[in-house]
Amino acid sequence: MVLQLAAREDDAKAADLMTFDRYVAINMPVDLRHGVEEIDSYINAPLQWPEAERQQMINNTMHKTSYAIIRPQSPEEPVMFGGNESKYLIGLSFRLGLRDIIYDSQSRNNLGVLNTPLSHWNRKASYAEMMSYSYRDYFLKFAVPYYAEKGITLEAMLKEADLRIHEEKLRNQKRVRILTNRNDFLLAEKDLSWLNATFPKSRLTVFPSGGHMGNLNEPDVQKAIIKSLDGLR
Repeated sequence: MVLQLAAREDDAKAADLMTFDRYVAINMPVDLRHGVEEIDSYINAPLQWPEAERQQMINNTMHKTSYAIIRPQSPEEPVMFGGNESKYLIGLSFRLGLRDIIYDSQSRNNLGVLNTPLSHWNRKASYAEMMSYSYRDYFLKFAVPYYAEKGITLEAMLKEADLRIHEEKLRNQKRVRILTNRNDFLLAEKDLSWLNATFPKSRLTVFPSGGHMGNLNEPDVQKAIIKSLDGLR
């Protein structure tokens, strides 16, 4: 969203809308479709485990997560998660966030998609149904019909999901700063190539690791974020 605002700054000025002295994007996806596909696939990571052991391994992952939350902070004793465990936890975190988005949006404007009645007092049944919706489901079943009523087509939404349509304006927007990580799962390799080809090093910082916003506690990253605001009063 930050870079879409930057690309449309001239339109905002023409409409006498707010503009910004600096546009700083941190770990943003280039193509939202790729990001959605990755997030949706992560929740299914346990399918890689043997079926007979799957539930036990999920339970073990959650026990390790609980221990990581309550244990005293000790860098010398990290809680180790395997690749599928990490993917599952990331996917679960995003899915819980999506559940809340669906609940809040349908509480305000019920599109009639949900089969389970919404209740402020007992959400168990409706939450169970909402957890079955992927981000792709949410886009097609909730977002597309909602915006269709406002005259925004599916084709327009899909086009806007890729920053490449704003390439020229973003390349020329000198107040854009981008910070990301080489192994951010929301970025495909072609997305990183596009970022490097579009933005000079003075406006693009790519850290070698950190995943998606997993290194914000590191001093070098914090310094880079502050530096991205250099020149502003």
